[in-house]
Amino acid sequence: MSNQKNLNEQASFSAPIEDLQVRIAFLDELVDQLNIQIALQSREISDLKKQMQILYQRVEATHADDGVAPFDPILDKPPHY
Repeated sequence: MSNQKNLNEQASFSAPIEDLQVRIAFLDELVDQLNIQIALQSREISDLKKQMQILYQRVEATHADDGVAPFDPILDKPPHY
């Protein structure tokens, strides 16, 4: 009878432990997936920043080459003012 009681107690303790182990395994996998996603997004953001710098340089070079004057709101009023 005590052997049966020990098995029941052991089963009642092992079930929650197994549940926790499953949850930990799931969370470990989730953390790994999130780390991969963060690394990909970090590279993408870095690439986008480089592209933005190139675009800004092109815009500034275009304005310098065309001789475009900066906009002055006092001097460049629309005709209806």
